[in-house]
Amino acid sequence: MAATVEISVPDTLLKALGIQPDELPRQTLEALVVQAFRKGLITHAQVGELLELNRFETDAFLKNAQAFRFGETEEFAADLESLRRISK
Repeated sequence: MAATVEISVPDTLLKALGIQPDELPRQTLEALVVQAFRKGLITHAQVGELLELNRFETDAFLKNAQAFRFGETEEFAADLESLRRISK
C-alpha cells in the first residue's frame, strides 16, 4: 500500500531547487528514502527496491546524496584494521 500526499510548493522553492512540478513526486520520494536510510530505518536493499534501482545504481544514488550512516566510516575503518591484523 502506498500513501498519496498532496502539498503546495511555492514557485520560489521550485525555482531554487531547479526542478519542474512534475519532478516533485520523485524528488520528494528520494529525499524521504535518503532520510530513512541515514537514520537506519531502511537497508541498502530497501533503498533500491523503493527507487527501483539495481545495486550499482543504488550505490551511486546514495553516494551522490551523501547518505552515510553515522558511525559507518568508523565501523569500516575498524573492519579494515581487523582484516590487516588477520592477514599478517
